[in-house]
Amino acid sequence: MNPLPLIIRKNGFTYTQILREGRSCIYEQRVTEELSYFEIFTVKIKPTTIIHGKILHEREVFPGNNDFGKTAWSCRTLEDAMIRFEKLIKQQTHYTNSIQNNINNIKTKKR
Repeated sequence: MNPLPLIIRKNGFTYTQILREGRSCIYEQRVTEELSYFEIFTVKIKPTTIIHGKILHEREVFPGNNDFGKTAWSCRTLEDAMIRFEKLIKQQTHYTNSIQNNINNIKTKKR
């Protein structure tokens, strides 16, 4: 799978990954030399597709505008971004543990 690059140029801005844990990321959005924002999000995975005969393999994608407020957030300070990042990691850990518990329960019932 193609991971997100560490530096992304999009919509006239440069985004640099400053932290990643699992599928949770923080990218710094450089607006000017003096001004930055921080994008916090859950990495989405696009499946392999064929467009105009060209194969696009499974890949991670940067959030789009519609993702903000759902799986992506923007903060003005790194401190606020870290708080949001920690919440995101806890949510993902809870979700992963919940799935694993369900799988274990199914395996136990089959015995």
